[in-house]
Amino acid sequence: MNNLFPLRYNNIALRPMCESDIPDDEKWFSVETEWGEWDAPWEENSTVEERLEWRRNVLKKNADTPPKFYGFLDMDTDEGRHIGWVTCYTIDIDDVIAVGINIPPPDARRKGYGKNALLCYMDYIFSRKDVEELYTQTWSGNFPMIKLAEVIGFTEIGRIKGIRKVRGGRYDALTFSMSRNDFYERHTDFSL
Repeated sequence: MNNLFPLRYNNIALRPMCESDIPDDEKWFSVETEWGEWDAPWEENSTVEERLEWRRNVLKKNADTPPKFYGFLDMDTDEGRHIGWVTCYTIDIDDVIAVGINIPPPDARRKGYGKNALLCYMDYIFSRKDVEELYTQTWSGNFPMIKLAEVIGFTEIGRIKGIRKVRGGRYDALTFSMSRNDFYERHTDFSL
């Protein structure tokens, strides 16, 4: 594993995916799926087999040629329990990066893991000198993610009314942003 990893902040560690994560992934994609009700529930999910195949392909690719930058990191508690992952992806245009987080086990939520993981991951992304701003997107019914975005210091910059249909209701699509400068001014535990 790269000497940079694991990335640590308070009660979490972020690291590249490993083979021992696959059983948790299989459980989270097939049995303990409640977390998916929050993570873009309007999208049609791929099959469990397709998701696991994607994870195995990432494992193989990273083992063959470790990337210079990881767009996907798994998350462990400071006790070593695997509880989810952070990710980044492009939105709208290729140079706009959004961050996301998933913590599938309900008993691992509301303990600060998500906040600490997202802060740590944002610092990792901002270490790329070409990233001046990060975004996150969610929907107006995802109160935990909205609260997390606000606590971290994201600012809502976009709202499309009623575009998300979730469990028979209509919700707004939300986009938040945070600049590199705002991040480091607000979160002094981290530095450029």
